[in-house]
Amino acid sequence: MATFFLTIVPNLILKNNKHTVRIAVTHCRQTRYIPTDVTIDSEKEISNGRIVKRPDKERLNIHLMKLLSAYEERASNIPFADSLTCSQLIKIIKSPTSGEKHRTFSEIADEYLSQIDKDDRGKTYKLYRLAANRYMDFAGNDTLMEHITPIRINNYLMSLQKDKLSQTSIKIYITLLKVIINYAVKMRYVSFDVDPFVTAKVPAAKKRDTYITVEQLRKIRDAKIGTHSLSVVRDIFMLTYYLAGMNLVDMLEYDFRNTDEIYYVRKKTRHTKEGDNAVNFSIPDEAKPIIQRYMDKKSGKLIFGRYSSYVSCYNVLARKIKKLAEIGGIKHYFTLYSARKSFVQHGFDLGIPLSTLEYCIGQSMKDSRPIFNYVSIMKKHADKAIREILDNLT
Repeated sequence: MATFFLTIVPNLILKNNKHTVRIAVTHCRQTRYIPTDVTIDSEKEISNGRIVKRPDKERLNIHLMKLLSAYEERASNIPFADSLTCSQLIKIIKSPTSGEKHRTFSEIADEYLSQIDKDDRGKTYKLYRLAANRYMDFAGNDTLMEHITPIRINNYLMSLQKDKLSQTSIKIYITLLKVIINYAVKMRYVSFDVDPFVTAKVPAAKKRDTYITVEQLRKIRDAKIGTHSLSVVRDIFMLTYYLAGMNLVDMLEYDFRNTDEIYYVRKKTRHTKEGDNAVNFSIPDEAKPIIQRYMDKKSGKLIFGRYSSYVSCYNVLARKIKKLAEIGGIKHYFTLYSARKSFVQHGFDLGIPLSTLEYCIGQSMKDSRPIFNYVSIMKKHADKAIREILDNLT
């Protein structure tokens, strides 16, 4: 049976000469360590598994004993624990089982975020981390999931409003907070007799008309542009439109070598949608010159001159997109996303079915609609729709 005790490892001293308090786990004649969030100034401040000679020793000892007891309880509930190595045991007890109660919001948020790939879904991870930190700044790092009540949620909403955040920002923070709370409910870490959001008045996000007219798009397409950076911005914008609103991150990932068609799954939804969610359509003739201009012959990936990464492309778009709006005579809110929105709006204006437009842009189609028991949207439908939309530009 595993034994647990608090200690430090003198050889693992921090750069500031402090020590991290660790939970030592001895199991099957092996000892491994779990770092805690507590640091002490010297080796003299811990003795016989307890913090000493510090004014905050009582608070730290209570906190550390809670951690120690939680790990001991988890270990005691593992079947056939003797067949595990010490490292395997630690891996299991650091991942709580479903149904474990009285866990902090911080723990749940960390657990949920650990399932998001930082490299593959970096922006998503950062947004959830920002939302989680924002709530913890309000409620405190040690607040339990059970402490999330309708009154606390309403007070949190008021604090966001007092900070003069936009309605869109408040809605994003609340929506992401809901996702984390719903995860805790699904894992049975917490149950609520009353929904915490039952009386919450979440502001609706302000809807912006970001699409542009066919005439404005023609002005952008036909403009004579002298600078390299603005030319790149125009080419990215037009290529997004020609490729049925394909996102920049997906365009930069795509291998365009030896192919006349696009077949991809949107990076934004590939981890959240189930079933066959691939988009497939022929590359329109309008897109081919732009692709050939920027395609790297070895990798087949698009490299927009010195703007070779997503970040550098995003930065030049942020700097130059207003100039592109001036060229098009556009007065309202305008971003790269306007290309995607405009593609859909122009298609809708031409009478193209929404289901076909959803397929073209890789948007989630509502499978609950009874009609989808009888029809399927395919490449030939996408090709016909895209061709009609682009012919409308001539």
